[in-house]
Amino acid sequence: MKITDLKIGTQLKISFGVILMLILLLGYISVNHSNEIARQTKYMYEHPLKVRRALGELKADVLIIHRSMKDLVLTTNIDEAENIIEEIEVYRANAHSQFEIIFKQYLGPRSDIDSAYNSFVKWKAIRDKTISLQHEGNVNEAINRTKPNGSGGKIVTKLIDEIGVIDNFANNKADQFFKSASELKDSLNRQLIILVAIILLFTVLLIFILRKSINGPLAELTNVTHLFREGKTEVRSKYKSRNEFGLLSSSFNELADTIETELTLNSQTAKLAGIMLSEDDAHRFCHSLLKTLIEHTGAQMGAVYLLSDEKTSFDHFECIGMEMEGCKPFSATNFEGEFGPALASKRVYHITEIPDDTRFTFLTVNGGFKPKEIITIPIVTGNDTAAVISLITIKKFHNNSLRLIDTILSTLSARMDGVLAYKKILNFSQQLELQNRELEAQKTELSAQADELSVQNTELEMQKQQLDDSNRMKTVFLSNMSHELRTPLNSVIALSGVLNRRLKGIVPSEEHGYLDVIERNGKQLLALINDILDLSRIEAGREEIDIKEFNLAELAKDVVEMIEPLAYQKKIQLSFKSGKMAQNVWSDPEKVRHIIQNIVGNAVKFTEEGTVEITTEIKEDKSYIVVTDTGIGIDKEQLPHIFDEFRQADGSNSRRYGGTGLGLAIAKKYALLLGGDITVESSPDKGSKFTLCLPVNSTAAKTIAETFESTRFTTGRKTVQIADHSMEPVKTILLVEDSDAIIVQMKDMLETSNFNIMLAHNGTEALVQIEKKVPDAMILDLMMPGVDGFEVLRRIREEEKTSHLPVIILTAKYVTKEELAFLKHNSIHQIIQKGDINKDQLLSEVHRMLYPENSVTLPHHAMPVHLSDMEIPVILVVEDNPDNMLTLKALFNGKFVVLEAEDGATAIELAKKHKPHLILMDIALPGINGIEALREIRRDKALQDTPVIAVSASAMKGDKENFISLGFDGYVPKPIDNNVFSRVIKEWLSS
Repeated sequence: MKITDLKIGTQLKISFGVILMLILLLGYISVNHSNEIARQTKYMYEHPLKVRRALGELKADVLIIHRSMKDLVLTTNIDEAENIIEEIEVYRANAHSQFEIIFKQYLGPRSDIDSAYNSFVKWKAIRDKTISLQHEGNVNEAINRTKPNGSGGKIVTKLIDEIGVIDNFANNKADQFFKSASELKDSLNRQLIILVAIILLFTVLLIFILRKSINGPLAELTNVTHLFREGKTEVRSKYKSRNEFGLLSSSFNELADTIETELTLNSQTAKLAGIMLSEDDAHRFCHSLLKTLIEHTGAQMGAVYLLSDEKTSFDHFECIGMEMEGCKPFSATNFEGEFGPALASKRVYHITEIPDDTRFTFLTVNGGFKPKEIITIPIVTGNDTAAVISLITIKKFHNNSLRLIDTILSTLSARMDGVLAYKKILNFSQQLELQNRELEAQKTELSAQADELSVQNTELEMQKQQLDDSNRMKTVFLSNMSHELRTPLNSVIALSGVLNRRLKGIVPSEEHGYLDVIERNGKQLLALINDILDLSRIEAGREEIDIKEFNLAELAKDVVEMIEPLAYQKKIQLSFKSGKMAQNVWSDPEKVRHIIQNIVGNAVKFTEEGTVEITTEIKEDKSYIVVTDTGIGIDKEQLPHIFDEFRQADGSNSRRYGGTGLGLAIAKKYALLLGGDITVESSPDKGSKFTLCLPVNSTAAKTIAETFESTRFTTGRKTVQIADHSMEPVKTILLVEDSDAIIVQMKDMLETSNFNIMLAHNGTEALVQIEKKVPDAMILDLMMPGVDGFEVLRRIREEEKTSHLPVIILTAKYVTKEELAFLKHNSIHQIIQKGDINKDQLLSEVHRMLYPENSVTLPHHAMPVHLSDMEIPVILVVEDNPDNMLTLKALFNGKFVVLEAEDGATAIELAKKHKPHLILMDIALPGINGIEALREIRRDKALQDTPVIAVSASAMKGDKENFISLGFDGYVPKPIDNNVFSRVIKEWLSS
C-alpha cells in the first residue's frame, strides 16, 4: 500500500510517530553512552586507582621496614630494639592488608602479585635471621645483611621492582579506561550529530511529502471541476487513492459520468428527432435512422423490415452491414426466429444468447462473425406491426443504448407511419437509390474498419516495443545491482580473510576472533543480498525451473536431519512422519528443498519449548507437506501479510528474533512458480501450522531466462590434489582487477603458492601488458571502467598468440543469458563468484587450468576386507538418531561386533582406537558432519584402507556419485532396504 493511500490523519500520525521514535532513539543512545562512560569511570576507580593507592602504601611500608631493620642492627638499647620490632610488625601487618586489596582489585596477571607476595614472605624469613644474628651479638654480619648487596637489601630491591611491575600495569589500565571513556564520548557526540541531522532531514522530507499529497489532489480536483464547468464534460480526475481525496475524486468522476450520460442521451435523442423530421423519403429516412442508431448504440449491423402487402411476411427494406442471408423475409404470423418474441409482445426485445444457426453474419475481409446480441424494435401502428427494426452487434449493447431506444420509441413509431405512407408514392424509384446507398455504406464501413485495424496494429507494435524495453531494463537492473551491492561487501570479506590468515598467532586470540566475526557477518550479509536478488529475479520473471523426478518424503526427511542439531540444542522435539509416499513427484527438487528448509527452520526458530512436527502425504494429484509447531504463533492481523516481502510478525526494535522477512516471501513465490501454494493457520502463544501443497506432476514451464551457473566453491565439487611443481618454471598469472581489496586477497592467496602475479587495474592496462608479455594464465574481472572484461576477452581471442590463453572469470555481477553464452563461446576455464573465495579450492582451480594433465582427484578408496573364518568383523556405526541406530543393529542380527558413535568426533576417536573392519557413516551429524569425519579418518595411515559407507536419507539422482566423489566407498540410502544393505555388507566384508 502506498503512503498516499492512507487517510490524511493517519499520514500525520505516522509522520509524527516516526519523528517521536527518532527522538526516543536519540535519548536512548545518549543514556546508554552516559551509562557506559559511568561504568568506565567506576572501573577506573575500583581497579587501577585502588590498586595504585595500595601499592603506594605497600611500597612505603617496605621502605619503612627496611629502614627500621637498619636502625635495629645499629642500636644497643634493648628497649629501643623492641620498639623497632613492634613498629616493623605494625607495618608488616599493614603491608599484608594492602596485598589483600591488590589481590582483590588487580586486573593483571595473578603471577605478578604472587611473585611480589612471595618475595615479601621470603623477606620476613631474612629479617628474622638478621634479628637473630643481632641478638647473638653478630652485629657486623647483621649490618651486612641490611646493605644493598646483602640478602635483605637484594630482596627489598627485587620486591620494589615487582611492585613497580604491578604499578605500571595499573597505570596502563587506567590510561586504557580513560581512552575508552574518551572514545565513548566522541562516539556519542558523532551519533548525536548524525541523529539530529537525520531527524531534521526526515522532518523536512515528511513536510514535503504531506504538502505534495494534499496540494496535488486539490489542484487536480480544482482543475477538472473548472474544465467541466466550462463545458468539457469528457474530463475526469486522474487522481486515484484510498484516502479522502481519492473518494472525492471517485465521486466527482461518477457524477460527471452520470451528467455526461444524460447529456449524451438528450443530444442523441434530439439528433434522432431531427433526422426523423428532416426526411420524407422512406429509404433515406430508414437509412439515416439506421446509421444514427448504429452510431449511438454501438451496433455493427442494422435492418428495417416492412410488412408485405399480403401481411403474411416481413420483407427486407433497408439495412447496414448485413449480408443477404439476414435480409430474407420472415413470417409475420408464425412469430419465428429472433423476431418472434418482439412480434408476439409488440414490445422492444433484447436477445443476448444467440444460437449458432442465426441468419445474421457480420462479414469482414478476415471472415464472418456471429452476433452476440440483437435488439428488435417493432413499429406498431394501430393494432398491426407495420415494420421491424433490428440492431445487431458482435460485442455487447450498452445500457444507455436501450434507454435511448425506449426514449424515442413513441416518436419513432409515429414518424415511421408517416414515412411509410409517403413511401408508397415513391416506391420504385427509391428502391434503386436504396441499393446504391447500401453499397456505399458498406464501402464506408469497410474502410473505417481497415483504418481501425491499422491503428490497432500500430498500437500493438508500440506495446511490444515497450515490453522489450521493460525486459531489457529489468535485466540491466539485476546485472548492475548484483555487481554494485556485492563489490564493496566483497572487499570487506576479502580483506578480513587476508588479515585472518596473516595475523593468526600475531595478535591476541580475542582480537583475532574479531576478524572471524567480520568475515562471518559479511558472508551473512552477502547471503541476504543474494536473497534480495533472487526475489528480484522472480519478480522479473527470470527464475528458471528445473523439473525432475524425486521422492518428496526422502527430501523432507533429509531437511529434517539437517535441522535436527539446532532443535536438539534448543531442547525441542523434532519429529517426522510420512504417509503413503512410495510415489515419486515431478517438480524442482532444489526449490522444494528451499521451501521446506525455510518453513521448518522458522518453526524451530520461533519455538522455545514443545514440538515441531513434519508430515508428508499424497492425495490424488496433490502432495502435501504440513509443518506444525507449538511456538509463539502469529497474530490474526499479521496473517494476511506473513508472505509479504520484508514483513515480520514482530517488526519492533525490541523483537526477540532476527531475520529480514524475505524467507517466506521467496518460499511463497517458489511454491506458486511450481504450481502450488502455501497456507498458514496460527494462534498467538499456541503455535502455527504451515501447509505446502504441490502438484504431483508439475506443469510449470521454465522461464525464458537462463540462470547462469556461477561457480561457488562448495564441497560438491571435487578438490584437486595439487601436484608438486617446484622443479618447474614459475608460472605467471595476469590479474586484471580494479578493486584494491580483491587484489590484496588474490595476491595473498597466489603469491604464497609460488605464482608470479602481474597486475592490471583496468582492461586497457591489461591489453598493454599482454602485448609486452603473454602470461601463462589470466584472472579477469568483468566490470571495470573503460574497457571492460568482455572487451578484453574478445580482443585476446582475436589474437593468435592469446587465442588459447587460460582465463578464469572473477566477478560479482549477475551474468545474463547472453553474457554467459559469450563467455562460453570464448572458452573460459571457470566463473568464480566474489565474496566466498576459498584459498585451497582457488589454488585447485588454478592448478587445473595450468597443469591439466597433472590434476588428480583427492578421494582415496579402500579395497574389500577379507577375514578368516574365526574372525568376527568389527563395524563402527555412526548415527545420531537412536531409532536408526536400533534398526542397523537389528539388521546385523548379532553377527558382528558393533561400535556406536552419535557424532563425528566420537566416530574419529573410536575409529583410531579400535581400527574397525567397516564404518557406516551418517552424513548429517551434530558438530563434525560425516564428510569432515571421513577426511579426518583418512588422515590416519592405519585407517586409509578401511571401507567407509555413506548412510544418508538423501536419495536424489546423482547422490551416489557425489558421495563416491567425496571419498566414500559405498552408499546405502534411507530408509534402509534389507536386501540392499546385506548385499553391501557382503561386498565389503568377505571370509
